[in-house]
Amino acid sequence: MLPIVRRIAVTVVAALLMAGCAFAPEQPKPPPAVVFTPEMAESVLQKVVAGVGKSGVAGFCSKFARSIGTCEALLKDALGQCLLPGDRPTVKRSVHLPATGTYEETWQLVVEGRTLDGQKYVSDFPIVLSAGAPKAVLGIYWTGQGYGRNMDVPPKYTVPPQNACPRPSNQK
Repeated sequence: MLPIVRRIAVTVVAALLMAGCAFAPEQPKPPPAVVFTPEMAESVLQKVVAGVGKSGVAGFCSKFARSIGTCEALLKDALGQCLLPGDRPTVKRSVHLPATGTYEETWQLVVEGRTLDGQKYVSDFPIVLSAGAPKAVLGIYWTGQGYGRNMDVPPKYTVPPQNACPRPSNQK
């Protein structure tokens, strides 16, 4: 008699375990990791350039930059020097900067182009992955600024254009 009771008990326990597994809530799966590519970064640059061509610089920073305050300061400085973007810039180099304890994963595009008045510039254009989507950090690409992770020492390859504002005729 005891072996039959034991078999029934084992069968009941097994059935309960299987039922518990069948009705256990499914654990949410983590979202798939986004692979951040240079093509993604370049597409952000293309959107920014197209946006400037379509709408000018009004509302530029809120539309295109993640660091709006820094973008607005750079834009104010550029406009104070009468520097506006001209032709579509060319990406000369893409540098991948991995995430650190302080910085996000970044693609630093080195772009070259001409301002509206024809001056050459070479600038860094950093793109970060923000909430799963690539976003320009500063947005401004036509002033020859460097980015790097140490803004106090801009890279030697940058080429800032000169002040393009007309000078009064009494000044040389």
